[in-house]
Amino acid sequence: MAQTSLLQGKQFYCREWVFHKLQHCLQEKANCSSSTVNKPSLVANSGNNTGVVSGKGAAWGVLLVGGPGSGKTALCTELLWPSSPANLQRGLHRQALAFHFCRAQDSDTLCVGGFIRGLVAQICRSGLIQGYEDKLRDPAIQSLLQPGECERNPAEAFKRCILLPLLGMKPPQQSLFLLVDSVDEGCNVSEGEQTSTGLSGTVAELLAGHFEFFPPWLLLLCSARKQSKAVTKMFTGEYRP
Repeated sequence: MAQTSLLQGKQFYCREWVFHKLQHCLQEKANCSSSTVNKPSLVANSGNNTGVVSGKGAAWGVLLVGGPGSGKTALCTELLWPSSPANLQRGLHRQALAFHFCRAQDSDTLCVGGFIRGLVAQICRSGLIQGYEDKLRDPAIQSLLQPGECERNPAEAFKRCILLPLLGMKPPQQSLFLLVDSVDEGCNVSEGEQTSTGLSGTVAELLAGHFEFFPPWLLLLCSARKQSKAVTKMFTGEYRP
């Protein structure tokens, strides 16, 4: 996974309106976390052209949609590693809790287990959530992160290793975001249907099945091609025209 800008020193121009919308969404998340919101309970082992679309209700996130080559990945890259010291994104990148870039040509980036372990490592390194690393010392949690186990039961690993610890933490001083670029990669998508390419499901399925349980201060920010209607429906609840 890239740890430096994919723009490779090139300047990023335009799309300031997107960063302003993201800033607004992060502020809305901050307002949500400071108020009482009825959220579903999360219980471990509970059983078997670029545009912006935000969800509805207590649990919502942001989905960047656009055609191939419209600049979705460049925008995500600029958000994490701003090329201009003066623009709005210069401040937004400090609110990034973790990120992941899905790549069709790199099967490792499509592995759900690797996705989970990568997020855990980034959250620990970020230092933004005090006490998170202590929660991971539980042997039961450590066992879920082991290669093979994480792939066999990604939903349980995602809940026990990421969501439940974050929900049990004191909210940070400002809202944060989790960025996943090209979330539709790894899915075989045709009109009206979506199937996984792996036995453990996809990153998109994992996030869509659990984002309603995200802490109110954490914004899920994903990008996808507008042609991937079945995947975008997983997050918006409707097909985007």
